[in-house]
Amino acid sequence: MNGGKPFQGTGFSVRLGLRRSRVLLFGAAAFLVLLGIGTALQYARTFPTVADRQAFAAEVGGNTALTAFTGQLGGDTLGALVVWKIGDILYVLLALVAIMIVIRQTRAEEESGRLELVRAGTIGRHASWLSALIIALGVVIITAGLIGVGLIMLGTGVAGSLAFAAALASAGAVAAVIGVLAAQLTERARGATVLAAVALGLAYLIRFVADGSGLLGLRWLSFTGWSHLVAPYGGEHWAVLLVPAAVVLAGIVITARLADRRDLGAGVIAPRPGPAAAAPNLSGALGLAWRLQRGFLLGWLAACAGISLATAGVAAGMPEIADRGGPQIREFLGRYAARPDASIADTFIWMILVSIAGTVALYPVLVLARLRADEAAGLAEVTLSTTISRRAWAGAQLLIALAGSLAIMVASGLAAGLSYGVTSGTGPVQVGRVLAAAVVQVPAIWVLAGVIMALIGLAPRVAVIGGWLAWIFVNVFGESLGPILGLQYAAANLVIPFAYVSKIITGAALQVVPLLVLIAITALLAVVGLQALRRRDLRTG
Repeated sequence: MNGGKPFQGTGFSVRLGLRRSRVLLFGAAAFLVLLGIGTALQYARTFPTVADRQAFAAEVGGNTALTAFTGQLGGDTLGALVVWKIGDILYVLLALVAIMIVIRQTRAEEESGRLELVRAGTIGRHASWLSALIIALGVVIITAGLIGVGLIMLGTGVAGSLAFAAALASAGAVAAVIGVLAAQLTERARGATVLAAVALGLAYLIRFVADGSGLLGLRWLSFTGWSHLVAPYGGEHWAVLLVPAAVVLAGIVITARLADRRDLGAGVIAPRPGPAAAAPNLSGALGLAWRLQRGFLLGWLAACAGISLATAGVAAGMPEIADRGGPQIREFLGRYAARPDASIADTFIWMILVSIAGTVALYPVLVLARLRADEAAGLAEVTLSTTISRRAWAGAQLLIALAGSLAIMVASGLAAGLSYGVTSGTGPVQVGRVLAAAVVQVPAIWVLAGVIMALIGLAPRVAVIGGWLAWIFVNVFGESLGPILGLQYAAANLVIPFAYVSKIITGAALQVVPLLVLIAITALLAVVGLQALRRRDLRTG
């Protein structure tokens, strides 16, 4: 390790990172570009004339429920409608990709011991995090630039397209710096991911509340809100970009200071030492799984309950739509409301619960990813050298994933129902309704647990990335990617488990059979995964 030249070897580290993650980087960038440009093509087909775009903008522009999810509509041009439709989704997804890249290239490499081998050569102490940041920023800038160029070629306007590309790049750049900071603070990749994800979740929540409540000044407290403040196709406020630029520069300086202060393999935040003797309940597989996962579960419970409490409080203030005669607004609300006479407040609550459930679907993926991480690190071999069997080891983690998902949705439903009841003046009656609407989403969430369990058994090397891809697919295919590919929403949703959940809070009767089918699919996938894991060799590295 070359202490005298802390940045030496950065170029080599960049090339190594690109070589090892080239498929992931290319796939993420291609997917986001397809999502952005595909949405523009879809909207160009849907609204071919100025009159069509003006009519749609008039229908959705004053809808506070939609604005909370999408942000402010900047006008009735094609570019403005594209940003309204897909802008916030791209800001969040690009930020998430940037976080994943930097943590994979820094903390995960350090935790596995590979970075120590690399640093044994002529590699400076700052080369690792700086190269990760360079790779992440490169992916962010290229992705944003390609989307901007694509929109220009579609005739949406040069200034607005460049502003949208800059807004995308700013969200991704800030997220990358947050990720690299989190990697300095903790000694585990999982802890760094949680810290960065919490920051991203808070940014989204603040922006959501700002646009939903009309308190637009709150967007200055959110780094994804800064992207909205740039106002692509709505005036292009270029000066806003100075804020994320300053944050990125400050984050780089702070990261360098933190990297100088910590030892390789350690984080700035020292882990709490454990007890001298293990508790009796740690002798079993379930007790061990609970000990490893309880902090993670409590974090998810607190985050999702807090988001539900805040966002559901906006629902009572949503104005009723007097005239739902517009075809576009009817089509949109029809995706979330079971009956056309459902109140906009109830529809908004259902939209919140669907969004929360879509996010919670990532929880079992992350919980079960621990199985693969322990296997790769050799910890599974140590655990299985005791009386714990493979089936018990994996089954305990699967049980935590399933029960934890249920607990998170129960907490979210209670929080949302309480908030809705208090702000609407209808009291406790809303708690039961909203709680039931939250719990009914759980079988759809469990399907993701079955998918990654099957992958861990059958294809362990791609299990984690496969779980992430399944989660992204579930969240964007039915609403965005399917229609981009020319499928109707109903057809695209045939492969989305959440499409089979009864919209009970908006007037639908509870359909039990689809839920039982989802549970059966989960059970089948889980059994396949557990059986395959029992029969195959463990694979480290």
